[in-house]
Amino acid sequence: MKQWSSLQKHTKIIKKQFLTILEFCLRENNYFVYDGTYYQQVYGMPMGNPLSPTIADIVLDKIIDDSIIELRSTDIYIKYITKYVDDIFAVVKMKDVEEILRIFNRQHTKIQFTLEKEKDNKLAFLDIEIYKNKNKLKTNWYTKAVASSRMINYHSNHPWTQKRNTAINFINKVNSLSDQEFMDQNKRKIRSILCKNGYPNKIIESLLTAAANKITCKSGNTKTKEDNCKIYTGVTYIPKLTDNKTLRKIIKNNNVSYAHKPHHTIQAIYTKTKDKIGKEQLHNVVYEIKCQGKEGENCSKVYIGTTKRSLGTRINEHKLDAKNNKSTTALAQHLTENKHTADFDNAKVLDVENRTRRRMTLEGLRIQQKITEAMNFKEDVDNINCAYATAITHNV
Repeated sequence: MKQWSSLQKHTKIIKKQFLTILEFCLRENNYFVYDGTYYQQVYGMPMGNPLSPTIADIVLDKIIDDSIIELRSTDIYIKYITKYVDDIFAVVKMKDVEEILRIFNRQHTKIQFTLEKEKDNKLAFLDIEIYKNKNKLKTNWYTKAVASSRMINYHSNHPWTQKRNTAINFINKVNSLSDQEFMDQNKRKIRSILCKNGYPNKIIESLLTAAANKITCKSGNTKTKEDNCKIYTGVTYIPKLTDNKTLRKIIKNNNVSYAHKPHHTIQAIYTKTKDKIGKEQLHNVVYEIKCQGKEGENCSKVYIGTTKRSLGTRINEHKLDAKNNKSTTALAQHLTENKHTADFDNAKVLDVENRTRRRMTLEGLRIQQKITEAMNFKEDVDNINCAYATAITHNV
């Protein structure tokens, strides 16, 4: 590994072990299931893998570095170069453009670059358009002609603070990317976009004024002791029930900070293209197991639990506890004392939640929801208000 001398400064892992871990993460763990068949991706990095952006960044940096070294050997120098993901902006001599492109494209056969030259002394890069004016460069906010310009609509079911902040952040972004001479024409564009998104003219003007008068905090990222003790949580926005005014009356603790979130998300609209994972392989779940009673005796009791590990692993533990007549859980105690059997094969997943605190709360709510049937211990619901149990829905 050519970059090991740089990497070893940031890790205590030895090179051999580091390469073994890297091989496992990039090759051996690079598979997916489709239509019941397992596939392994033999080239490139998969979408959705947390490592993919980092690896792509490292590979592109290597290509740029190698290209620059090779170009210098031919007396071609790049005056300025910067990149964002896979977009590169460079200042070079016009006569060297084609040779630079050729050198870049010869570094890797499967990674090929395209070229866009300046036209009429301007060139777009990401969200800005760079103008060359004599010996100076000026920038202006840029969007493609096909851009939808869609944002949170004024009439959407979001708190006003979210809609207001979204609009102001949009205005600030445009202003920060633009030179002073483009401000007037950009204001007309801003008004047009906000109008298309349902904002009344009076509101638009107040937002423009608020953005212009906004004071930037210069205190940096310094955190106080109180900031470190804060609890942050998300709250589903329901008008007149979870709006700011109502929540301020309910939440008296200054150490609790919340942010609103929508109930319906874009992710829920799209069809799932991946195979559904079997319930035994699911992690971070709240589950329900029904009691079958014993011969000649039915039992309507249910056990509701939660686990961070796979559901299959947790069910096997319940089976072992029942077999050994243990009383480590309410389920094992119920089965042992009453000589009942549990319907482990038809265990039901009620909720999937990665965050531990929220998952524990959901477990308590589910127990409270079936309080007359649940065999769980009393302490499992001690901190749950029964009024909230009716607010959750069952997952199939």
